[in-house]
Amino acid sequence: MKTITTVVLVLASVTLSAPEARASWLIDAKKFHISAHGQMSCQDCHEDIAQRDIHPNPSDVTKNWRDFFGMEQCLSCHDEILERLDQGSHGAIRVEEPKKYQHCLQCHSSHYQPRLGENRMGRFDPTKPRHQQCGACHEPRSALPSLSPEDEACMNCHRLVDPDDPRGRERIAGLCLHCHGQTVTEAQEITEKAVPLINGKDYELTPHAGIACTACHPQSAQFNHVGQGLGDCRQCHPSHDEKVAHDAHTLVTCGACHLKGIKPVRDPESKLVLWERERRLGEPSRIHEMIRGDDEAACKRCHFKGNQVGAVSMILPRKSILCMPCHAATFSVGDTITMLALIVFLAGLVMGLSVALSGSLPGEREVNPFNKIIKLLGKVISTFFSWKILLIVKAMVLDVLLQRRLYRQSRKRWFIHSLIFIPFVFRFSWGLVALTASLWKPEWSWGWAMLDKNDPASAFLFDLTGIMVIGGVILAFIRGVLKQSGQVLGLPGQDRLALSLVAGIVVIGFILEGIRIAMTGWPAGAEYAGIGFGISMLFSDLTGLTEVYGYIWYVHAILTGAFIAYLPFSRLLHIIMAPVVLAMNEISRHDRRAK
Repeated sequence: MKTITTVVLVLASVTLSAPEARASWLIDAKKFHISAHGQMSCQDCHEDIAQRDIHPNPSDVTKNWRDFFGMEQCLSCHDEILERLDQGSHGAIRVEEPKKYQHCLQCHSSHYQPRLGENRMGRFDPTKPRHQQCGACHEPRSALPSLSPEDEACMNCHRLVDPDDPRGRERIAGLCLHCHGQTVTEAQEITEKAVPLINGKDYELTPHAGIACTACHPQSAQFNHVGQGLGDCRQCHPSHDEKVAHDAHTLVTCGACHLKGIKPVRDPESKLVLWERERRLGEPSRIHEMIRGDDEAACKRCHFKGNQVGAVSMILPRKSILCMPCHAATFSVGDTITMLALIVFLAGLVMGLSVALSGSLPGEREVNPFNKIIKLLGKVISTFFSWKILLIVKAMVLDVLLQRRLYRQSRKRWFIHSLIFIPFVFRFSWGLVALTASLWKPEWSWGWAMLDKNDPASAFLFDLTGIMVIGGVILAFIRGVLKQSGQVLGLPGQDRLALSLVAGIVVIGFILEGIRIAMTGWPAGAEYAGIGFGISMLFSDLTGLTEVYGYIWYVHAILTGAFIAYLPFSRLLHIIMAPVVLAMNEISRHDRRAK
């Protein structure tokens, strides 16, 4: 609740750079008491308040503070100011254009202005005594000098309260519900013509009923009421992790998913998916009731045919474990493509291991593959918790990641292999770090930047790695064709099916990226994905992108599933087996040297 308290205090305090804040409706009585105007009655400046039929009047709260406070109000006491302005001075300032000084509140705080003789900069310092009664500043509110009945009536609504105190929350709610409540007052009848009203009893059952209204609406207690910005849910609620929100929702605001009685809309400038209230006048507002936002009905707010927010028309499954080599994804295995691909993949591994472990070395009696697997697992576990793990790490870095052995054999093969292999390692590492950051420390902004496809660094690096893979596949095809004529008969040829699947996955990925950029309105940062951005320009005049995206996405997913399923049966099985063999060889080599 400390964050909420800070928000409200900032709202009601006065700063020289924000005139609207100085015209706040909530007043710190202690600061006001020791200010230059602290011994004056509210009626001295607001003399017409008592004669108004409605206060506050909903027709007035949408106006600017300049509509209510003019220079003539200040001149009633400070008449010498105008004369000095005409002479070309204002305080110690030389005035060239007196018209710029027509709005006193632009520089001076009417409620907190210190005495200029002591502090001409107008900064409030609670440690410096202002007059004999300043001790009240450091005493409980009950010790403040008593106010007149008229002034006390003003402060009943306008006194700054502690939003952590239930009584303070009720006071703030009472101020808001004066216009927005549903108790058929004159002020509410005026408000109802513009926005739906709030049923007080229903509101008490909503999730946020226990906090002050100003926590979510920090600019609500000030003039230009209709122009206030939306509150930021993240001041209290951490962002959803990647498993819940997915990187596709980085441009979607919280309210678009979780508020009830709203319509999602895309901001044409920021490209954010915001929301606008569905104005069903005469019906109570349901916006505070909130929804979970994780069911299909909530998703269909944006995901439907012909939507205007750039969302895919069909609801796609979340990126699963199959996507992790290229994207930030979760360990989920819920969709059909993932499950079928993994079943075939695991079956292929079991078949391959059973064949590899079916033989026996001279002098061995045990030929049962199952028993061999158990023994092998036991050795792996014992090695993992011994110093030999350092040998495995060494092999993984030098011979797997940097491919030292392949570099020694053929630098051309090493270069082609690296163009394909290194990008997948980079993408996997990037996605894993980003996913971990979103789960462990969602408040870290750099983690969300890594998940954001429109972040300049993410856009550029993912585009670059895609180009590298395509280049590596093309060079691999060329090398295979050139070596085919001189290849020894009987030896297996190049696995072009596997290479074609890899190329297809990446090419379709570029097309998807181009469609995503186009249908989301070319958000800022997307231009750093050169290839994807270039492809997006091809779709600039096309309609129906949100409908076709889902079908192309499924093609991308099916190709990925096919590659994973085919992997144990292909010549690329070494991607899995080579690290194991290299680690075992490194340990065996060390053991032989030890003897």
